[in-house]
Amino acid sequence: MDPFRVAVIGRTGRGDWGHAIDEVWTTVDGAGVVAAADESAEGLAKAADRLSLDASDPAVVFRDWRAMLAAAKPDIVSICMRHIDCHAEMAIAAAEAGVRGIFMEKPFVRTPAEADAVIAACRKSGTKLALAMVNRHSPTYGVVRDLVEDGRIGRLLELRGRGKEDARGGGEDLWVLGSHVLDMMADLGGAPQWCQAMVTRGGRPIAKADAAEGPEGLGLIAGDAVAATFGLADGPVGSFASVREAGLKQPNFGLTLLGTKGAIHIRPDSVPHAFFREAPAWRVDKEVPWQPIGSEGIGAGLPAADADRAAERAGWARRAAADLMMAILEDREPTAGMYAGQTTVEMTAAIFSSSLSGSRVDWPLTARGNPLV
Repeated sequence: MDPFRVAVIGRTGRGDWGHAIDEVWTTVDGAGVVAAADESAEGLAKAADRLSLDASDPAVVFRDWRAMLAAAKPDIVSICMRHIDCHAEMAIAAAEAGVRGIFMEKPFVRTPAEADAVIAACRKSGTKLALAMVNRHSPTYGVVRDLVEDGRIGRLLELRGRGKEDARGGGEDLWVLGSHVLDMMADLGGAPQWCQAMVTRGGRPIAKADAAEGPEGLGLIAGDAVAATFGLADGPVGSFASVREAGLKQPNFGLTLLGTKGAIHIRPDSVPHAFFREAPAWRVDKEVPWQPIGSEGIGAGLPAADADRAAERAGWARRAAADLMMAILEDREPTAGMYAGQTTVEMTAAIFSSSLSGSRVDWPLTARGNPLV
């Protein structure tokens, strides 16, 4: 089989090239980068250099991403920029151009309505879309899923998530880092059924007048503190919280699974990636250690003590890219695909909707726009 032809899109100064999800395609068997687009001449030249593309060939490097889609006719397009104001437009255009797969930086898109439009375009063209939610592709994450399904922590009662709670704490933290947490929450606990939330600014509930344009093309956001609870389809409740400048940065960021017999803590983007406690979290009268989880189980297959976190994470990204390729060949949904992305966007919108209305929000969500507009 011929290698998948991959074209990559970045936007220097407006989301740049994301978490190296252009370069990952140079390391995936069965794929090769054939074209790159960036509206910045300087950014395009740098991209061509790191991707080993001929920067002098107008059939390979493009300042206009639409022109690249038409000329290069790629099998897969990697939409790399972190700013999401262009994600829906680019994904829809790529699907309409007939690409077989789209690999997209997170967060997915700005509103449930944009998610609906991207999904409709991809369904019409048969395009598979995968999000670079690389934590879902860590070998350790697969072990965590098995431990939960095998009942190792007993009945799963709660999933507690927090953002990094740095200067971005609150609404921005929810969008930028909470997307990882909400994605894993829905994967492990089941699809959201309802949401009850409070978003505050300076200790008072937000109003639409508090909304301001967020960074990274997020659109209108608000709040310096978020406290949200979800009812999940498989029975447990999930929660997400973020308070500005309340965290220790990396240690706060994560998802804790609380069961009747034990607990698991997942640390996104970190190695070791997860830890297991063979007792409920409320068992404080006895010394029960947290044990690292590796690719082969509890305490097994662990990275070396001096493991390069960036290199480990790059390996997860390769697995995500390879999963998209297999999804195309097998005609299945990627592991973290457009429907998973739609769910995280809906969960985010539901948090703001619930806070603004002061009431519970139930699924399916009827409002599809940004609740703050």
